Amino acid sequence: MIRAASSRLSSVGPVTTLIVAAILFAAMATLAKHVAAGLPGPEIAFVRFIVGLCVCGAAAPYLSLKANNKVGLLMRGVYGGSAVLLYFLAIEHLPVGIATLLNYTAPVFSALYAGVVLAESLAWLTVGALALTTLGVALVILGSAPPGSLALGAWQIVGIGSAICSGAAVATIRQVRRTDGAWEIFIAFCAAGALVCLPQTLIYWVTPSVGQALELVGVGLLSVLAQLLMTYALRWVRAALAGVIAQLTPVASLALGWFLFDERLGTLALLGAALTLVGVTLGARYAALTHARSDVTNPAE
Repeated sequence: MIRAASSRLSSVGPVTTLIVAAILFAAMATLAKHVAAGLPGPEIAFVRFIVGLCVCGAAAPYLSLKANNKVGLLMRGVYGGSAVLLYFLAIEHLPVGIATLLNYTAPVFSALYAGVVLAESLAWLTVGALALTTLGVALVILGSAPPGSLALGAWQIVGIGSAICSGAAVATIRQVRRTDGAWEIFIAFCAAGALVCLPQTLIYWVTPSVGQALELVGVGLLSVLAQLLMTYALRWVRAALAGVIAQLTPVASLALGWFLFDERLGTLALLGAALTLVGVTLGARYAALTHARSDVTNPAE
């Protein structure tokens, strides 16, 4: 079955596959926003991880799994699980396009984390990309704040926090990928993520209806499918191009938020969104050129 699916995918261009994955990630965020109208964000994130673990369980008999860098896998899982938890909390309380845009500033934070914690060189181009991204985010927050309210509220900070944790997770993956396989990393992500989300899930648990339960499973399946498609495509697509294509996700999220939830952005916020996407794309492209052999994905997806 796995070979048949791989054969069917091979007939589709890797770039097209990566574009489909980016749109599926946006669809996942949009569906999560819809479910969040009746269920807490941590519960949605928890079920997403459980669905991922179920897929891993189904694939396990066909895989040869071995955890080598256990500490690294744990760190990757905790960072990634925290990123998803914060991302889904942001989706619950912010427009889906804004939450996704904030989360997708992660590549810049990944470069900063690698420079500060992993002692990798931090080029001036990375600093410039961070400055441009920060300016863009500031304009988005200012342009989308309700009249008379604080521009930078708690949930915007949560969204930025998801990007910081996601960036740390991506930088950690670069280290762990040298000793462990993609499936081991994904399993660690799902297992640690479920544990990270479990306390808030239990505290704020809301029993879903049948329809909500199906939507929760849909969020998990969309996430896993998008992750698998992206992982497949990254085998052939250069990381620099992949970083550019990934920015389709916040763009599609903004469009879906406008179309489905009437989440409209003013001129200032749109300008900020454009600057943010440019800054993240430049930062991701430079990082990809610096680490051309890295095989990383966005852990908050």
